[in-house]
Amino acid sequence: MDIKEMKKDILEYDLYRVVDGVLYGDYQLSIFNEGDKIAIAVYDEWGSAAYVMDKKDFLTIGTNEELEQHINSIIYYNYIEYEGE
Repeated sequence: MDIKEMKKDILEYDLYRVVDGVLYGDYQLSIFNEGDKIAIAVYDEWGSAAYVMDKKDFLTIGTNEELEQHINSIIYYNYIEYEGE
């Protein structure tokens, strides 16, 4: 998973499915180009969680580590925090 390649796929090729079903730890990850929005979806056999952000904000992500922080936040706030309630 390389943020530079993802940006290229969005800007040069206007791909809809930027990432589709890639393993991410215990989850699968998909990233969709929805025009002026980017949807990041994380799912497993128990369910799914998604976050939508402005495309311009996604394109400001500079490193793979920064992208992983966004993905980990989606997992934490939608899976782990919910389980703790």
